[in-house]
Order: sequence, then structure tokens, then C-alpha cells
Amino acid sequence: MSDTKPTPWIDPEVLAAQTLLREKGVAPGNAQLQPFPEARAATRAYQAALNEGGPALPAVTEHLVTGDFPQVKVRLYRPEGSAPQPVFLHVHGGGFAFGDIDSLDRWKRELAAETGAVIVGLDYALSPDHRYPVALEQVLAVLRWLRAEASALGLDADRMGIAGDSAGGNLALSALLALRDAGEPGPRFGAIIYGMLSAEHDSESHRDWGDGTYGLSTDKLAWYWDLHLGGATASHGYPLHADMAGLPPLLLLAAGLDPLLDDTLKLDRKLTAAGVEHSMTLYRGVPHGFIGQTALLSQAQEARRAVAAGIARYL
Repeated sequence: MSDTKPTPWIDPEVLAAQTLLREKGVAPGNAQLQPFPEARAATRAYQAALNEGGPALPAVTEHLVTGDFPQVKVRLYRPEGSAPQPVFLHVHGGGFAFGDIDSLDRWKRELAAETGAVIVGLDYALSPDHRYPVALEQVLAVLRWLRAEASALGLDADRMGIAGDSAGGNLALSALLALRDAGEPGPRFGAIIYGMLSAEHDSESHRDWGDGTYGLSTDKLAWYWDLHLGGATASHGYPLHADMAGLPPLLLLAAGLDPLLDDTLKLDRKLTAAGVEHSMTLYRGVPHGFIGQTALLSQAQEARRAVAAGIARYL
């Protein structure tokens, strides 16, 4: 009997998208192999290619949130509709070290047009220049700012949600936990999308998908964690280890070819044990980061529609 691992099924649209992006000459940067400025510039070019063709909206406005932390730029994507409108904050991924306010710009525009909610992005500080807990403090500050300024911004503070993908999923879940622990009002719905929720790298999904064949690798994730935490003891740095009781309804989305898959599966089990209302969908044959490819992948469109359905149901 052969010990060779069987070749997994890969969505044919993923293979076609990879070919198209190679022809465009774009790929995510890799700061393990490139200087940070060069790697970040490559990632911005890759994101820009994915963002092409997003819908126009009546207004897109930017604001600065300041406080006892590095100031953070916030962008509001405003769809048609009358105030007050529901508001949904998205926290981008990138291993805490990559990405910016333009990450998933097309996705945020599509979500705003589809739901009638004001979708919000933010430009949180990246590691290693700013380590834990700076980004989390900024996410919390933006949530508090949105609530405090809701009337002036034409938002409904009682209909607020949050989403995050990858490292952004970590920050979104960590923010929900921090607000719960502080007894503060928080979002009434959250979407955690292939979250980077723990440093448990000996799981089955890391063994199956962590060699980098499908983009993200176990080695790169360990490097991201070292950059982000810098040796700090992080109470919410690894949110998968927290008590989940008392969280709002959550939508979990996972990718089948992702070393982080087991983080989402474990979160699913913990939410069930804690009695938290939630649902989970696994998108098979797609890699980590697939939701940003709504122009190329049917499953990315399905995942966006799942988030839109959550917004419609809870906000």
C-alpha cells in the first residue's frame, strides 16, 4: 500500500484564476524573501488586480480616528438608502504584516451594494512596526467611534456587525471578546473568515496543507505570529483559547485547502459547547484568501452572499 497522500480536488476555477493572475504578472509579496517595502508593494499590486471592476457607490468617504494609539484611517462605503443605515466593519487579513485599507475593496463595494449596509474598512497598524495589541486597540477604537458618531454619520448604532478574514478574523473575534469582557455594547453579528486564531501548528490541516503548495504555509504563519506578538503574553492574541460564552451570532467560513482550517473547525466546536448561535460553511477545493476573488471564483461569490445573508438576518 502506498503512503503517498492522494491529490486533493482543486476547484477548476482556482486553477484558471492562478493562470490569469500569473499572466497579469501579479502575486502576493513575501517578506521572508523580499524587503518589506518591496513585498508590500507586490501585495498592493495583487490586491489592485483583484479589485478591478468593483461597483460604483453613491459615496465613499474617509475619516481619521485618533486617540491614545496610532491614528487609523477609516473608509465608509455608502450604498443607496436613507439614514440611519446598518454598519458593518471589515478587518482585512495579511498576517498582521500586510494589507491596507484597499484590501478587498471590490468585496466591500459589492457587499455594500448587495446589502444596503454601510461597509467600513480600516487601515490598522502593521507589524513589525507596531506589535500586539496596537491593531486590536485600533479595531476597538473604530467600533467605539462608529457607535459614538453614528448619528452624525447616518448610521444605526444598534445595527452594527463586524467581519474579518485571516488575521482580520483574529482581530474581529478578539474585539468581540474584549467588548464582552468589558461589559460594553458590541456588534450584534460577526463573520469570522478562515481566521488566524491560534498558533497550534501540529493540526491535521497544517500537516495536509501547510507546505505552501496552496499559498499559505505553516512556516509563514509561525513567522507572522513572531512578528505580531514579539514575545508578548497575549490574553486575546490567540482568541481560540478564550471562553466563547456570551458572543453574538457568528458566521464561520473556511477554505478546504488551508492550513488554518482546523482553527475554524475548533471554533465551531467551542461555539457549540458555549451555546453561541452560529453556522459554518466549508468551501472545498479553494485556498486561503479565496474570498477576495469574487471576479474569478463562483465560491467567492457564494461566500460573499453568505455574509450578505447574515447582515440581512441580524442587522
